[in-house]
Amino acid sequence: MTYRESDAEILLLCEDLINCLNAHPGLTGATEAEREASPIGRRLGFLRKRIETERRLIEEISMPGRLLIEHFSLFAGKMDYTIGFSYGNIKTGRGLLSGVRVGEWGTITLDIGDVSVNWRDADVGYMFYPDRIIVRPKDSGEDDITLFFSYSFKYDGDLILAFKDVKDDDQTLYWHDDMLDE
Repeated sequence: MTYRESDAEILLLCEDLINCLNAHPGLTGATEAEREASPIGRRLGFLRKRIETERRLIEEISMPGRLLIEHFSLFAGKMDYTIGFSYGNIKTGRGLLSGVRVGEWGTITLDIGDVSVNWRDADVGYMFYPDRIIVRPKDSGEDDITLFFSYSFKYDGDLILAFKDVKDDDQTLYWHDDMLDE
């Protein structure tokens, strides 16, 4: 499931980069503990995780989940744009989005301030509004995760057009009418 023409090229690039990293002595022939004890091993391991996130984003994440990650990637690490969340009785103020990761089994993780928020993409549906996204678990016994952000979709019209089919995806539970008009 690809959404951009460059996805195949990006996957090949990720494979080449992983092969280069695997060939480096800092990552080969050592146990995980030995790699973690080495400064170069830790830095190269960090790079590997970032590259694996890119690969998994293309291969494992649904179209709505990918739109969310692509949008958040535009303002991750920028001090003038913030994100907050609520989950059940937990409500936070806004903080810096310092990281976006995709782990095994399509687990999406957002690092917001000192908190990591995660969910498995296949187990949720998405509700899109211009300034927030609600991540609703398919299991009705779990609480929604509401992500509200200052970098509205109106600033990202090209991305919305590239992902215009998201509104018809099975995992899209709601698509606000103003999403394409902004």
